[in-house]
Amino acid sequence: MNMSYSCDDIQETYKALKARGVEFEGPPQEQPWGTYAIFKDSEGNRFVVGS
Repeated sequence: MNMSYSCDDIQETYKALKARGVEFEGPPQEQPWGTYAIFKDSEGNRFVVGS
């Protein structure tokens, strides 16, 4: 599945979702084009959230 979500503050979104039990592959990664993190749903599908 190819899907990504945009947010205003990736660090705060990462912290809030992680606190609710969302499984991330790692902390947010900074790139020249923006910052992103990859998370999984309960079925193992991967999604990107970034800002």
